[in-house]
Amino acid sequence: MGKIIDLIKTINVDYLIKYARIIIIILAFQLIGPIISRVIIKIVHKITKSKKRVTDSGYYTPLKYFFYILGFYICIYHLGTTEGIRILANKVMKIMTIILLTKGTADSITPTCFIFTIINKERYESNGNEALNVFLSKVLRVIIYIIAIFIVISELGYGQNLNGLAAGLGIGSAAIALAAQDLVKSLLGGFSIITDKPFEIGDYIEIGVYSGTVIDITFRSTRIRAINNSIINIPNSLITTEYIINWNKLESRIIETNIRISLDSNTEKINRCISKINTILKVNNIVKEDSVQVHLESIMPDCNSIKIRAYVNVTEYNEFLTVRDKIYCDILNVLEMENIELVYPTQLVYTKSKE
Repeated sequence: MGKIIDLIKTINVDYLIKYARIIIIILAFQLIGPIISRVIIKIVHKITKSKKRVTDSGYYTPLKYFFYILGFYICIYHLGTTEGIRILANKVMKIMTIILLTKGTADSITPTCFIFTIINKERYESNGNEALNVFLSKVLRVIIYIIAIFIVISELGYGQNLNGLAAGLGIGSAAIALAAQDLVKSLLGGFSIITDKPFEIGDYIEIGVYSGTVIDITFRSTRIRAINNSIINIPNSLITTEYIINWNKLESRIIETNIRISLDSNTEKINRCISKINTILKVNNIVKEDSVQVHLESIMPDCNSIKIRAYVNVTEYNEFLTVRDKIYCDILNVLEMENIELVYPTQLVYTKSKE
């Protein structure tokens, strides 16, 4: 018991109080950091009329960590440290603030952020160009990170070397451009795609031998999802030199087919068949009435061919397939009612017998 009492006497009460205060400060900032961050974000959302959740804001996490770091920063001064440690703490605090501010700003710049919303309302009176917003948001984020890197370099005391670095980059720019010609072409191609808008995200397109739904447009390439669900990355430089078919820009789709009927079908049957198919197509609300063409196209040695062509007011591909199936079934029903048989392609082969 006496040893414990002696040990307690040796403990400096002032130090205990000081370190207890430090622990309290750290814990306090750990607790109030998220609360203050929420309050600040809510105020900003109210001003900008944002409907996002507080935790979805790009600034929420950086703000929370800022208060955590601020707690440690205050503790360093509370410890009564040396001037050198305080100078180092000031520098670290500045750099961490720059990093957190950069992270929050970059994460806040999205295609749906209030900046693009205001621009779109003024220019387009609609949602604007989604692909352009995506492209510009990526460019802005890259610019923000580059600026932050130069500021941090300057804070670390290497500001005097920035002029030399810039000069070096200027001298080497020509060599870099030559070495990255394809990349530069793809970047220019990406900018051309964004401004000319031959297609947008969600469109089903055909580029050369590739076809699929556009899922992303980046600086360098455009990604499409093919029918077999595979992802195809096409360089933007290739897209600008190839023909592009945008199936989503169609106002209507065409149904076109040839019916090969048996030679046993007489003229009266053929005329009735043509008339009924023509009527079925014209009374269909989805079919453009003035586009319907049904006629006897050709008389061949093995069959008679009826040509059917019509445009339908459907652009979405899956819906078009459903409409086409219904029309084809109606046509087959007409053939069954008229007892007209379809003919398979045939080929006569003659053999020469040996005498």
